[in-house]
Amino acid sequence: MDLQHINRSAFAIAEKHDLGLDEAYAKMTNAVVWLIADESIKTSYSKQLSYLTTINIAHRVFLGGVKCILPFDTPNMLPIQSESLNTLVNHFGGLITDEDYKEEDIKVLFGIECFDVNCIEAVGNGWRGGVNFYKQERVFFYETRSVFSLGSIASASIASYYAFCKTFKILDEEIELNTGISLWNLNSGEKWHKMENDGPQELNMPRNIWALGLGHLGQAYLWTLGLMPFKEPQKSLLLLQDADTIDSENIGSQILCFENNIGKPKTRPCLEFLEALGFRTQIVEKPFIKGDSSQDWMENFPILLNGVDNIITRKSISNEYLDLFLDGATNGSLALFDSFTMKNIFRIEKNINELWPEAINNDIILHKKLYDKYEKTHKCGQLTNIGISTPFVGLLGATVVVSELLRSLNYGKVYSIITLQIRDLSNITAIENGNYGKELLRFAV
Repeated sequence: MDLQHINRSAFAIAEKHDLGLDEAYAKMTNAVVWLIADESIKTSYSKQLSYLTTINIAHRVFLGGVKCILPFDTPNMLPIQSESLNTLVNHFGGLITDEDYKEEDIKVLFGIECFDVNCIEAVGNGWRGGVNFYKQERVFFYETRSVFSLGSIASASIASYYAFCKTFKILDEEIELNTGISLWNLNSGEKWHKMENDGPQELNMPRNIWALGLGHLGQAYLWTLGLMPFKEPQKSLLLLQDADTIDSENIGSQILCFENNIGKPKTRPCLEFLEALGFRTQIVEKPFIKGDSSQDWMENFPILLNGVDNIITRKSISNEYLDLFLDGATNGSLALFDSFTMKNIFRIEKNINELWPEAINNDIILHKKLYDKYEKTHKCGQLTNIGISTPFVGLLGATVVVSELLRSLNYGKVYSIITLQIRDLSNITAIENGNYGKELLRFAV
């Protein structure tokens, strides 16, 4: 088996259960998840976005199929063009069915209270998103006219994570407590779902953005930002920079990549997605090198969403024209594969060497069991630094980064560093640093 081109989620399953990667991948090809919605999805933007996002995540890790039950001919309320939500479901990898599910099947619910231990209800609205479990006091949001993406995408990400962990038995904990996140108040803890932790709905939106690195984080930023309620998206310009082409392993974690994109530059499906929503784009299909961010024309892109996981690149980015530099990072080991860190670079009082210290040992073994298993038959170096990469972690991280961007334009709290792990969202660490003022409003529409 070609270790470089396997679905990155297989590494988590293999390492957890001491399996070969071929065995882990075989489990993925047999895994099925059910998505079940009631009639309320017909008139709910938030439920429709959560449902579609869950499909877009789930078909990349449940390779046996994403079986969908939803009302026939549900009108499409999303800005992605389609005659109906049902058509979008099919386009993004869902399988609409009238089959009967079983109690032992893993089920993600939308508008339906959990009815057995294998259910997870996704609940999201506005700036808040999370999940309910069986026999827990149900978190419920009254339906609003919100066309906000953050809470819906967060709920889809968290629900998909728990569906993955239940299916492949990744977590050892047996007690499941309702959990979620407020993206307006990251320190709300167990009160994440309270109304006081929702944020404003009428927002200033960003005008020009530089998206550097279009892997699983970069594409997640674009999905989340693109589905925000821009009144005039044509007034916003996104600079998309990445030099890589799409390969088979990218399909498993990168939310805008599909099989028909293999062999194309990563910029192209990103461009197609955004322009179909009405945004303007520019593309740069070369690696970032020192000096790129100091060119005169970069003055047009004062906001950077960085998805490049490379210390040298991060340290080479100049602040000459940037006013907001948001950096996201995940971890590829099993113990931390569901973790995410955001750094708000210009709000942290540290130099670049403190922000991004050089690794003492560049040959860190991320997957010890796999390393030992393949030591005699493969080049060990192939397994030392291929990290676990999943679409649900990327998308939840994207809601954190995009929420910081939106707070910067709407007088919200400043967070200099945010760290979280999905399995324990009640203990998010978010370092507050005052409130944003008017300093970035000139970059808004």
